Amino acid sequence: MNVRRRDISDLTLGFLTLGAQAAPMVVIDAASQAGYGAAGPRISGRYPGDAWPSVDEVPEALKKVRASADAGGVRISSVSGYYISPAVQPAHLRANVEAAMALGAPLILQGCFEPDHARVAMLLRDYAAAAADAGVRIALEFMPMSGLKTIGQTQQLVAASGASNVGLLIDTLHLARSGATAEDVAALDPASIFLTQLSDAPAQLAPDSTLFDEAMSGRMYLGDGGLDLAAVVRALAPEAELELETPVVAHAGLAPAARAQHAADAARRFFAHHFSS
Repeated sequence: MNVRRRDISDLTLGFLTLGAQAAPMVVIDAASQAGYGAAGPRISGRYPGDAWPSVDEVPEALKKVRASADAGGVRISSVSGYYISPAVQPAHLRANVEAAMALGAPLILQGCFEPDHARVAMLLRDYAAAAADAGVRIALEFMPMSGLKTIGQTQQLVAASGASNVGLLIDTLHLARSGATAEDVAALDPASIFLTQLSDAPAQLAPDSTLFDEAMSGRMYLGDGGLDLAAVVRALAPEAELELETPVVAHAGLAPAARAQHAADAARRFFAHHFSS
């Protein structure tokens, strides 16, 4: 069997597959019903003051999420919390770490919408130290419409942090739209890539769309678009952790478990087609 082939039990269900506002308990339940081995819930709003369903103002909420995951046989592989942004203070980033600890998640997926990279580096040093004390790693995500637009910019901040527990999050859509390719991924130290999110999309951004709109509502199931996802998977280490992030708008009205199942079915076909032998 091809070492890069994945069964659904080998994949993580990213919360965004179920919609931008998918609550943690919903993500865990859908992952369990569809047979995923792991789930990556969002546990706070993106910016301070944003409400987040089923967690904010609910005592013991994260303990309940963790208990639900344990009962459903779902590993919580990561959490997403506050972005690094001009509004974020160190306490918000510590809250990301505390949530990861409460859920037993070994990884925080970290977006950045702070254009001041000197401030990001300063925040990241203390953030990484707190995460390291908790046994948690931080995966920085580059997105062309964010404060970290490219692999190179992200690597510079990882280096500036001086922390071994800070690495890269590669999203295949953002990878393509940043102008990078599978060859760029292959050139990276595999140990620096903490997570890869898989989604498909048209080969080129539609002229009537924006990068942000496409990221939220233009993604496609694996194999339905024009991105060379198989080349990216081949460029990764065989044991690389893979998360599905496919919020297909045509299925937005379906129940969360059904959306998770559609994503799983497409992934199963994709891996069988490209990595059968």
